[in-house]
Amino acid sequence: MKTQTTVASDLDTWQEERKLDEACCRLVANKVILARLLHSVVQEYKDCSVTDLERFYLEGEPSIMATAVDQDIPDPGRIKGETTVDKSLSEGTITYDILFSAYSPKRKKNSQVIINVENQVQWNPGYSLLQRAAFYYGRMLSRQKGTVFTGSDYGKLQKVYTIWICLEPPKLKQNTITVFSMEPKQLVGTAEYDKIKYDMATVILVCLGEEERRESDILRLLQILLSPEIRPGQKKQVLEQEYGIPMTVEMEREAENMCNYGRSLAVKYEEKGFERGRSLARKYEEKGFERGRSLAR
Repeated sequence: MKTQTTVASDLDTWQEERKLDEACCRLVANKVILARLLHSVVQEYKDCSVTDLERFYLEGEPSIMATAVDQDIPDPGRIKGETTVDKSLSEGTITYDILFSAYSPKRKKNSQVIINVENQVQWNPGYSLLQRAAFYYGRMLSRQKGTVFTGSDYGKLQKVYTIWICLEPPKLKQNTITVFSMEPKQLVGTAEYDKIKYDMATVILVCLGEEERRESDILRLLQILLSPEIRPGQKKQVLEQEYGIPMTVEMEREAENMCNYGRSLAVKYEEKGFERGRSLARKYEEKGFERGRSLAR
């Protein structure tokens, strides 16, 4: 049985892990970042400029882990820009890191798609991330009954995207972006179908890497933005000079939080004897951090 001190230590570690996750989500949930992410990985927005995507297609301001939605109680309101906990009486609780609606330039007027973005640290948590992603998009589709449409009006069903930003993928999958979507396969004869009618769910894995690559700017942007080992001042310099993204006071604060929570967790993991702690500690030492020093600058 764990001692009270051990339980308190585990709880403290969990709370800091959650704070680090929230800081990551708040950075990604900025419209200026979401616009670049969607433009780079979602086919529907390939022909949009990043500026137009940010101004005209992203709806509302995505909030982070703020709204609880009971799926078993129909809600007549439409899904708006929100991060939410989707709770079912029979299936437990699912937490979406970021969940929001966006207008689609490829569909009929005022049509929307629903987009989920997840920041995922652990590549192999005991199951395949693709299976978890499939569960997520299944829930994103089914929760539309009673919110987006009622009865049997399935023609109003909105397409869903679940985008997984994998922070620590295995070496062979680093610096890759992979799209999984529905495609027809003709078994007998030839028949044509309108893709917009059947391709209702897409999974996208964005796998970051430790080595810098310039083939895809979005990989480099996310790697710098979401690395807790890179100081806020360095992030600000890269964002502003290379990407023309002004780093707001709020973004700088979240970047600072990431840095501090990340360093604190590295120390705690190391004290617990976790290999992840030793690995993180080495990364911080390589970046010039010292144990106990403030990480704000």
